[in-house]
Amino acid sequence: MLSLVLLFIAAYLCGSIPFGKVIAQRYGVDIQRRGSGNIGFANVKRILGWKAGLLTLAGDILKGIIPTTLGILYFTPLIAFFAGVAAILGHIFCLWLGFRGGKGVATGLGVVTILSPLSAAIGASLYVICCHYKIKSSTASMLGAVTTAGIAVAIAPALWWQYALLLVIIAWTLRQNLWGVVPDYDA
Repeated sequence: MLSLVLLFIAAYLCGSIPFGKVIAQRYGVDIQRRGSGNIGFANVKRILGWKAGLLTLAGDILKGIIPTTLGILYFTPLIAFFAGVAAILGHIFCLWLGFRGGKGVATGLGVVTILSPLSAAIGASLYVICCHYKIKSSTASMLGAVTTAGIAVAIAPALWWQYALLLVIIAWTLRQNLWGVVPDYDA
């Protein structure tokens, strides 16, 4: 029981590592005061370029991969799922940034990469295609998440509630972006 509690605490703390904030600081930028104010991939890429954006993306995806993998290795797929959710919540409610973190999309992708790799790959590919056609990142994220969830449920129908929960979390964090009421600190 103690090891389970420690896994969830470690997963939350892992999710709380603000890669976008740390990487932006290396460029002398407070990313929370630029662009949309978000610490995630899209804002970091928009403000600092591809290199900083991809480093942020890789770090955020790893935040989902690591705890989920530990859950699989040492517990069960269900525990792994909840460890992944803890990492996502750590990213969204970042301990080190006054509980103001990112949207959790990339960290969620890391979680699903372990739980359903095929659906994660297809959803991520759809995101890239949408971005290539200049579809807004938040819309592309939601389309990718819905596609990922749909494929994952088609593969493992009994797990529908897990992917529904992930979709609710992602939709909630993206709600302002999708409705177009995101601040633009550079305007």
